[in-house]
Amino acid sequence: ISKPKFHFLIHLPAYIRCFGPAIIFSMERYESFNHVFRLSCIYSNRQALSRDTCKLFAHQDIVKHVATGGYWYD
Repeated sequence: ISKPKFHFLIHLPAYIRCFGPAIIFSMERYESFNHVFRLSCIYSNRQALSRDTCKLFAHQDIVKHVATGGYWYD
């Protein structure tokens, strides 16, 4: 379900005049990533959200690296 951003429509004509077609202003891809951040805070103690989120993403990146056949040189 996509909720339209009506405030954005106020600025859209000026952006089209300056930058061209509005297709480059699609925000759905970036806004859907907020869900990932919210999920990363579930197991946090809410004292250091940035640290907990960074640790989670670092761990996920390591797992992805190893799962795709990556390795580290010694």
